[in-house]
Amino acid sequence: MIEIKNLVKTFGSVRAVDDLSITINSGINGLIGENGAGKSTLLRLISDVYQADEGTITIDGLSNQDVQTKRNLFFLPDNPYAPHNMTISQTFEFYSTLFDLDNDKFREIMNKLSLPIERKVSTYSKGMRRQFFIAIALSSKAKYALLDEAFDGLDPLVLATVREEIIKDADKKTYIVSSHNISSLERLCDSFILLSKGRCGKTGDVEHLGENFVKYQILVKGALEQKDLEALGYRILSFKKVGSLCNVVFYDEIDEINIREKMDVVLLEKIAIDPDELIALEMLDARKDNK
Repeated sequence: MIEIKNLVKTFGSVRAVDDLSITINSGINGLIGENGAGKSTLLRLISDVYQADEGTITIDGLSNQDVQTKRNLFFLPDNPYAPHNMTISQTFEFYSTLFDLDNDKFREIMNKLSLPIERKVSTYSKGMRRQFFIAIALSSKAKYALLDEAFDGLDPLVLATVREEIIKDADKKTYIVSSHNISSLERLCDSFILLSKGRCGKTGDVEHLGENFVKYQILVKGALEQKDLEALGYRILSFKKVGSLCNVVFYDEIDEINIREKMDVVLLEKIAIDPDELIALEMLDARKDNK
């Protein structure tokens, strides 16, 4: 378990992490938030790449700066280092001097991803390079694996393979996977942490994301504005017009009969919220709370 208390990290006048207190439990944790929310900074703080200005981080009861703790951490940054002019095998050997890696598992994953091992890293495309470093991360024997935007740009087949490997490890390893794209974390994470402007917007089980949000398509005779619905006492998270049709996301269930009685309704239909929009709505809600 990772416990973070009153964590602060500033860069000049920017508070990248702002008095953050959260607990990260075992399993597969999604760290989500828009660009600039503080996700990468938080992972660097946990792995002791950055030192906090204020606050504490403990992992299984020990400081994250403890030598034993560091042995149990593997951090994959969004732009990992590869020694110049080395082959894939040589680069793996280089990382093996820094981390406890399972060579057999690494080769198994590389084979599943159809990645040639004897080529130089410099000859790999950006996507192949990303897959290679994920293979290193998945072959780590560390108890905690921190993956920063590791799934960016992966095609669906590769992503499915990576998900499968992570899920197989979830009983003995804790993952923290950061992303601003919820679709890459679908069917993977047990729980989530939503960051907004360096603060915690929300935490919980994935199935509870947006559990109170309800979305409607509304069409009335004449014009409909957000203030018209708010005047009826409804709290609105998002109000968008597509021509005369309004897509409205409410914080809570609404009284359809009340709206039909007060307005000249042509269409009032409840519709599903897709996963990508759901995380965008959670970010919007967190941003409003942090203003």
